[in-house]
Amino acid sequence: MMKKLFGLLMLAQLVFAASSFAGNIFNGYEEIKWGTLFHKVMDAYPKGKLGEYNKEMIYTQDKPDDTIASRLFAFKEGLLTSVSVTFEAKYVKETGIENLKQKYIKLYGKGKASKPSSHMSSIAWENKQTKISFLYVPNRPEMTVLQFEKK
Repeated sequence: MMKKLFGLLMLAQLVFAASSFAGNIFNGYEEIKWGTLFHKVMDAYPKGKLGEYNKEMIYTQDKPDDTIASRLFAFKEGLLTSVSVTFEAKYVKETGIENLKQKYIKLYGKGKASKPSSHMSSIAWENKQTKISFLYVPNRPEMTVLQFEKK
């Protein structure tokens, strides 16, 4: 009986540790929470262009820094729902795809990896409100993307 109780306590601790690690995922992008009004996102990330895609508002920034080729914010009814960050090919080549993967694994945990393929591979992390996906195509550094989505 005591061994069973000890085993259950250990299992509970492991489940708690795993779920608390998922809590390290912010419910939004950087400092901006899901549901933030578009004009506040535009203030926080200036020098972009407002547009429309599939009847929903989008806001894009081209080359906001040396590591990012483009950053796209998507809104539903004017409220932030997702962010897609496409990395600069030069940055991905210099850093290395494995080093980038390890950076996000260190931040968010092991994650769930897709089966590697020649077309596209990914690692995903999620909690109750947010899903983060790191997507990459072998030998195509310009197609390396970090996607943040409200669930």
